[in-house]
Amino acid sequence: MSRLLTLSLLLLLSCVGCSSNSARQASYQYNTIIVNKQFRCSPAAAIKREMLALINKARSQPRSCGKQRFPGVAPLTWNAALKAAAADHSLDMARGDFFSHSGSDDSDVSNRVDAAGYEWRRVGENLYGGAERSEQAVRGWLRSPAHCRNIMNPDFKQMGAACARNSASKYGTYWTQVLATAL
Repeated sequence: MSRLLTLSLLLLLSCVGCSSNSARQASYQYNTIIVNKQFRCSPAAAIKREMLALINKARSQPRSCGKQRFPGVAPLTWNAALKAAAADHSLDMARGDFFSHSGSDDSDVSNRVDAAGYEWRRVGENLYGGAERSEQAVRGWLRSPAHCRNIMNPDFKQMGAACARNSASKYGTYWTQVLATAL
C-alpha cells in the first residue's frame, strides 16, 4: 500500500495580456501532489477514456473541496491540444527527473498551452507524481482541496491529461492534467 505524502502548492495568479494572446484577461492555477513511487504508466488511450470518465463522474456530484462546497457541474470535454501540453510537461519532468509547474525551459502552463495552439481564457494545471493509474491520480487530486477546486471549477470546460514514465527518476511516473476554457 503506498503511503500518501502530500505537498499542495496553490498559486492563484491573474494577469492581463501575459501570454502571446494579447488583450485578454487571464488567470491560471497551479496545484501539486506527490505520492509514493509506482512505475507503470497507463497508455494514452486509456488515460483519455479513464481519466475523463473519472473526472466527469466527480464533477457530476456535489463535493466539498476543503471548506468550499461545490454543486455538481457540467462535464468536461477532451481536448487534444491540452493533452499535448500535458504530455510535453509530463515527459519533460520524467526526462529531467524533477517535479514542478515550471518546465526545464522555465515555461509555465500558460506557455505550454499557448505552444500547443490552444487560445484560452482560463487555464489550470494539476500535477501528480508516482501514481500507477488514472484512478490513483484522480483520487489523490480529489483528496486535496486545491486540486479538487480545479476539478470542480465550473469555469473549466475542457481538459487533457498525460503521464510519462522514467523508472530511474525520483517519482517514476509524472502526471499532468490541464483544465481550460477557450476564448
